[in-house]
Amino acid sequence: MSLNFVEPIIWDGEKIIELSKVEIEKENAKWKQAMILYVVGDCPSIRALERFIATTWNFVSKPKIFYHNDGYFVIQLNSIEDRDEVLLSGPYTIGNRPIILKMWSENFDFKAEVLQIVPLWVRLPNLPLNCWGMDSLSRFGSALGVPLYADECTTNIERISYARLLVEMDVTRKLPEKLKVLDLNGKLLEQAVEYDWVPEFCQLV
Repeated sequence: MSLNFVEPIIWDGEKIIELSKVEIEKENAKWKQAMILYVVGDCPSIRALERFIATTWNFVSKPKIFYHNDGYFVIQLNSIEDRDEVLLSGPYTIGNRPIILKMWSENFDFKAEVLQIVPLWVRLPNLPLNCWGMDSLSRFGSALGVPLYADECTTNIERISYARLLVEMDVTRKLPEKLKVLDLNGKLLEQAVEYDWVPEFCQLV
């Protein structure tokens, strides 16, 4: 790839690089179906990760794997549908070590996000059936963090013992084991919260 000279702008006597909106949006489009993958504990080799993906994610097309020296991988899926299918089918482990997956974003910061904001699968046991709509589930998830998805069984109401949501949560804070809910009659209720997996250093409250 040959490069061109692009004149920097001058601001208060300093050279400033001005990025091109068209170029950045074009590059963002290349990575919008990508995910950040981090393995808690020892980082696996690319070969080990390739074997894991080939056997565990065999329901999607083979992705590209990129390793970053900070100890995480960028997994470039072939479509947004593949990315969402992988996220919805978690959580995952490799060599008994938990895998943290996050959707790539243009402002991604590994230390600020992967080590602090983690997508966790949350279960809401015995959730009343009239609370299984998209709006109600979004409200429950929003009380915990940033809700991403409900799993397929929850979406299709194929299992009614608990609803299961994927929620981005700040794992540096205590994770709640119950939520306060104000029903339509003005009565304050409690909803239990359970987790498929939480980092070892997390505390429940």
